[in-house]
Amino acid sequence: MIQVTEDGGQTWRRIEVGRLPGVPDTAFVNDIRADLFDEDTVYVALDNHKYGDYKPYLLKSTNRGRNWRDISGNLEDRHLVWRIVQDHVNPNLLFTATEFGLFFTLDGGDKWVELSGDTPTISFRDVTIQRRENDLVAASFGRGFFIIDDISPLRTLTEQSLEQEALLFPGRDALWYIEQPSLAFSEGGSQGHGYFRAPNPPFGANFTYYLAEDISSLKDQRLEREKPLIEEGANTPFPSFDSLTAELQETDPTIWLTVRDSDGNVVRRLKGPAKKGFHRVNWNLRYPLPSAVAIDDSLEEEPAGFLVAPGTYTVSLSKRVRGVTTELIAPQSFEVKRLRDGALPPQADASEFWADVSTFDRSVTAVGVTLTEVEQKLALLALATERALGGDPAALDNRLQSIRDEASALAELTSGNQARNAIFERTQPTVRSRLDFVLTGVVRSTYGPTPSHRDQLAIAKSEFEAIRQRVRTLVDTTIPAFEAELIAADAPWVPGGKIP
Repeated sequence: MIQVTEDGGQTWRRIEVGRLPGVPDTAFVNDIRADLFDEDTVYVALDNHKYGDYKPYLLKSTNRGRNWRDISGNLEDRHLVWRIVQDHVNPNLLFTATEFGLFFTLDGGDKWVELSGDTPTISFRDVTIQRRENDLVAASFGRGFFIIDDISPLRTLTEQSLEQEALLFPGRDALWYIEQPSLAFSEGGSQGHGYFRAPNPPFGANFTYYLAEDISSLKDQRLEREKPLIEEGANTPFPSFDSLTAELQETDPTIWLTVRDSDGNVVRRLKGPAKKGFHRVNWNLRYPLPSAVAIDDSLEEEPAGFLVAPGTYTVSLSKRVRGVTTELIAPQSFEVKRLRDGALPPQADASEFWADVSTFDRSVTAVGVTLTEVEQKLALLALATERALGGDPAALDNRLQSIRDEASALAELTSGNQARNAIFERTQPTVRSRLDFVLTGVVRSTYGPTPSHRDQLAIAKSEFEAIRQRVRTLVDTTIPAFEAELIAADAPWVPGGKIP
């Protein structure tokens, strides 16, 4: 039964569950919630599963229990309801925990939508909202707790808005700080699975977007057209070679989220799924990895560039279809805020220093990658020299050796002595070691550079300029000239050289 008091508990009015519309008198009250905005409104969830009845009984009264109406809407018959909770901001946004999942409604219960995501199909026995963080927390039967971070995007949704091509929600303010590394810098560290742990919410800014329909590739569109023919057992027409070529050469459809600073400068581009429905993409508040890239690099999901400064940023949503990128949602602003004020005041030019370090790191990394490629090319040039049919073999050998010596000298100036590095023996400071010292400070501090960081960067820059010029001469002049000598001596062509 349900009992209602209107005088602080002095007297109670009894309501038998069998008198509720459509509810059997054997039903059990699982949950009852007072409306957060209207003192006359109340919600009740009941179930009758002990009698083989798994129907969802979910009702609402707007006159303190005197009259009730069914708000189970389109919930399926076997989804008996365990709990219901109302959002503390939007009165029409309700969440319910049922025998087979979590659901929400935007219209007070006329239509329910399942919150699928990564949650299992299992009984959820309780659900509540953590109001400070606007997180939805659900407890399942035997599978633990599940948290949906930041439900605020759901508050502004309507049936009409979901008919738009796309929606974008910047979400809550992004807190700016340095994350503490995980135990032993790995999942669980030396403790393994000895202690319970759950993942923290992803660090940085979380962007939620919605697509009304899939952005399909040419191949997906063809397969979709062929699907009913296959189901009917009919023949599918063979595509033309032109259409198949277009499929093979097509750039995959992509969603782009573009983050800009207050001056409109792009600071990060993030990829997202191009499938219909809601998606969430995280930005770790860092610029892209500034180092040089190579074809065989594995692309990181979270490149470890330097942190952006706190302030106002914008994010926009675009789609790339058939290689053409167009904007779907104009830039929307969000804030990157300090978690707390530190013991020391932040340096005003910290962001400029980090940007300078990033630019310098790109140049130093480019030299390192170039020297590695030179080493690989020298191995091919050695084979070509051995197979040369003309010219002076001794002169070619000597010329090749001088190039090797120059490449080795430049590698040592940049990264240190090869023999010492092999056994981690101390070596003289190099451009790379000085820069790594600075980068370590950049990654682990929000205060800005120390005098030592500034001094080491200045020394590294002064030493690097001569190295860069020698590398350019080696790559742009010395090696091409030697390749020309080899071609003149009827040696095999080496990849990367001028086409004979």
